[in-house]
Amino acid sequence: MKLFVLFALVAVAACQYVPGSDKQAQIVKNLYEAAVDNSFVTDVETSNGILVKAYGESLPGPEPETGTSRQSGSYQYVAPDGQTIRVEWEADERGYRATSDVIPEGADGRAAATGEQQF
Repeated sequence: MKLFVLFALVAVAACQYVPGSDKQAQIVKNLYEAAVDNSFVTDVETSNGILVKAYGESLPGPEPETGTSRQSGSYQYVAPDGQTIRVEWEADERGYRATSDVIPEGADGRAAATGEQQF
């Protein structure tokens, strides 16, 4: 649920920077389903081309308030220059990993994006 809110905020932020009629964009699809097995799926689409999809599951831990979550999905929007930006992501016990043609990669696959330097 937290990631869904994050992606909704990203979608709203993307709308603010695209000129034209994006401020009047409508939500044309808003699906959220939570299953008894602690899995979920969400699928959101707006009239100005923003797409957000996510799938995941919560895995309980041995004690209350412990456990982990596995999620994956994608989001897509049109940048101010007209380029369609698409990002696919995964989040689990190993952290958040995003892939996209617009995310720079360093020699280790993450250095340029995180600002780390290699020697």
